[in-house]
Amino acid sequence: MTTKVNHPYQVSLNIADFPVMLVTRDEEMYQRLMRRYADFLDQAVEPLVTIDLQITPGAQFIAPRPGPLVIESSYRPEGLTYRSYLEAGSVDWQTGRGQLEMHPEAGVENFLRVVYAWLCLQDGGLLLHAAGLIRHGEGYVFFGPSGAGKTTTTRLSADTAEILSDDLVILRCAGGECTLYGVPFKGDLSDAPRANQRARLKSIYRLQQDQEHYLEPIPMTTAVAELVASSPFVVRDLTLSYQLIEVCRQIAQAVPVQMMHFKKDKEFWKVIDGMEKGLPKAAPANGRAGN
Repeated sequence: MTTKVNHPYQVSLNIADFPVMLVTRDEEMYQRLMRRYADFLDQAVEPLVTIDLQITPGAQFIAPRPGPLVIESSYRPEGLTYRSYLEAGSVDWQTGRGQLEMHPEAGVENFLRVVYAWLCLQDGGLLLHAAGLIRHGEGYVFFGPSGAGKTTTTRLSADTAEILSDDLVILRCAGGECTLYGVPFKGDLSDAPRANQRARLKSIYRLQQDQEHYLEPIPMTTAVAELVASSPFVVRDLTLSYQLIEVCRQIAQAVPVQMMHFKKDKEFWKVIDGMEKGLPKAAPANGRAGN
C-alpha cells in the first residue's frame, strides 16, 4: 500500500555528470528510488531536468503483447515523448521540466534511459548498449547485438575488473580523449553492483564469439556504423541521425575500436594485454594506420 503525502519528495540523481531530479508525493516510491539509485545520488548540483512522477492505479498505455518489451519514444527540438506498457511521459527541454505517469508497479528506469540517451547525445556523448569495465585504472568497453557476449565477458572479468555495467554505459569525449562512466541501469547481471565510477576509455571491442581469441582491425566506417547501431532509442529517430553519426565518428577517432573474436573463457584478456603492450603511445584510430 502506498502512502500519499502533501509535500514532495525529491530524489537527485547524477549519472555521468548529468543531474536529473525525480519528484514524487508517494513515500513508498521515494524509498524505492532512494534504495535503487543510492550510489548515484547527489544533492549538490542543480538538475538539468526535473521530472514529476504521478502514480495512477490501473494505468496502462500500451496493451501487453508477446515479444520484446515495447518502448515508444520520439525526440523533437522542444522535447521528447515516451510510452510503454505501464508508463507514459514527456520532457520539455526549454523549461527543463518533465512528467511521468505510471502504474504503482511500474518503474522509472526505462524512461530514464530514454532521457539520458538524449542528454548524452546533445552534449556530444553517447549512451551505448555495451558492457563497461575498469581494469588497472583504465576503461574498457565490449559491445555488440544481444547474444554477442557482453554479459559473458563481464562475468568472466569479475575477479580482475570493476564492473560498471553489462548492459549500458556512457561515453563522453573532450580534447581527443574519452571517458567511460558507470550507470545504474541493470542488464542480465541484475544483482551485480553498479559502480558510480569513471575512467579514461582505453579500448572498445566489438564482440564476436568464435573458437579462438584474436583481434581484428575494423575500418573507420564500419566502427562508426557498429557504434550507431548500438545506441539505443536515439538510433530509431531519423532527425538525430547526423548528430549520432558525428558523435560516433569522434569516439572512433579518439579510441581504438577492434573486433574481438573470443571463446567463453577469460583468456581473451591475455590477447588484449599483449596487444596493448605492443601499441605505440599514440595508436592509430581503430588499431591500424591509414584508416
